Amino acid sequence: MSASAIIILQKSGRIAELLEERVGVKGATLEARLGRAHHVLPREARAAGWRIVRAERKALQGGLPDIDAVGFDDDYRLCLRHLNELHPAAIRRGLLRSVVQTGTLALVTGITLGVGLAFAGWI
Repeated sequence: MSASAIIILQKSGRIAELLEERVGVKGATLEARLGRAHHVLPREARAAGWRIVRAERKALQGGLPDIDAVGFDDDYRLCLRHLNELHPAAIRRGLLRSVVQTGTLALVTGITLGVGLAFAGWI
């Protein structure tokens, strides 16, 4: 395995580690972790992550001439930037906030529907 392939595998491993540390997703490979973390990352970071997965596969198969080194580094930096900006507590707060908002919306909708049906004479 060449030095370039080892560097690609190390960088993809670092992205996988950050996905587990920052987002809390587990999986055997970077591909599995990206599949589970799709809701947390913005579109461009997800796309860069999938390009890293493809480069990782090529590096494992020995297809290094096909890998764009500059593009890979740009994708790696983009993923690192987004993952380093994430904080696990903020992700949990956002999830809790969305659950509370959804529950409140369902409750208000039910009350509004009940009041409307009561005024219409259905109840």
